[in-house]
Amino acid sequence: MIDLDTAELSVLGSLLLTSGRILEELDFAPTDYRQPAYEFIHRTVQDMKNAGKAIDQLTVMDSVMKSGERIDPLILHKAMEVTPTASNAQLYAGIVTDAATMRRLGVAAERVKQMIDGGGDADEIMEASRKEIDGAQSSTKSQPVQFVADTMEATVNYLESPIAFTPTPWPSLNQIIDGLKPGALYVIGARPSVGKSVVGLQLARGLAEHGSVAFMSLEMSVHDVNVRLMAADLKIDMRRLMRNELTPGDWNKIGPWMQDRGNMPLAVNDNTGASIADIKRFVRNVHRRKPLAGVVVDYLQLMSQQPGDKRARHEFVADMSRQLKVMAMELGVPVIALSQLNRGSTARDDQRPKISDLRESGAVEQDADAVILLHREIDTDKKGEIDMLVGKNRNGPTGSTSMQFSGHYASIQDYS
Repeated sequence: MIDLDTAELSVLGSLLLTSGRILEELDFAPTDYRQPAYEFIHRTVQDMKNAGKAIDQLTVMDSVMKSGERIDPLILHKAMEVTPTASNAQLYAGIVTDAATMRRLGVAAERVKQMIDGGGDADEIMEASRKEIDGAQSSTKSQPVQFVADTMEATVNYLESPIAFTPTPWPSLNQIIDGLKPGALYVIGARPSVGKSVVGLQLARGLAEHGSVAFMSLEMSVHDVNVRLMAADLKIDMRRLMRNELTPGDWNKIGPWMQDRGNMPLAVNDNTGASIADIKRFVRNVHRRKPLAGVVVDYLQLMSQQPGDKRARHEFVADMSRQLKVMAMELGVPVIALSQLNRGSTARDDQRPKISDLRESGAVEQDADAVILLHREIDTDKKGEIDMLVGKNRNGPTGSTSMQFSGHYASIQDYS
């Protein structure tokens, strides 16, 4: 069993025995040393190698002494003495890194305890605690370096596997984007009242055929969402549902539908003041009930900043879009974020939206794997038609498709 001090000295000894060459392959951060003097010597060797200077016990000690730092000159001698071979440098470095991680975990645990003792929102403390724990991991704990030759076989096996896309409800859109890909962020952008909530809900219903769906409704209540589901599925005019003016024929439809749709794993959260911490907690809870198939957030600009968050709104929205992308990758499911567009399109002759119209942050476009913009000429005889414009598609072509929009049924259908 190699004790920590011997392991730290052996890392330094490996640097000296190889004249610094081991630095090119050593996966190690100098901040992982427990002894500050060892970190200073390590950084001195790094600087000397970058400057093309000769590296051995005498030259390194000369550089250390000239720096004015009070370092025991016997450290380098002892490092050479205890290091049996430089070929085990990664092993020594791993011991040092693991010990550093444990020290940082201890500090993180103390900070978490202080947050708990101080009180506050449990969800916010949970997210802050995760960040503290994640921050304890050494930055050098990464995957080993692999060249193309090392990974090509796995890629070929991947190409032989079935495509994992979940189809959207619209075949014409699937022809452009293939469907919804696990780990991808899809942004649906539109001006108010064009139909982005209808699109989001239909996508959620489609995903619910493959697992549970977490639907964050920051604008509509649970009842509003359920009414739209009924209108779309049963072809009951939404105005009658909203006004409680249902006919006996309507009720005859609702009974069987309730039995058929009773097990639909679509969970709706209508917390209008939801933060990213609220969304993550809700998504995890849905996943615990049934494996997750996707997440829908309606809509991005309604997400709330926490008290004391002084960031400009566009910076906050940019951070939220990034966190939604990270969440998609971590959970391995598609995340659909609805987004408002600014008034830029209304100033153009054709009034068709562009990606640059995404409201409050250009970072939304950068994070998204696909951006789908909705266009509908509400005040013309074409109000029953909606265009889906794929302005960005990281995995394929862009393009557009036109569909039939039935607002009174909260439904969009492909033209047959």
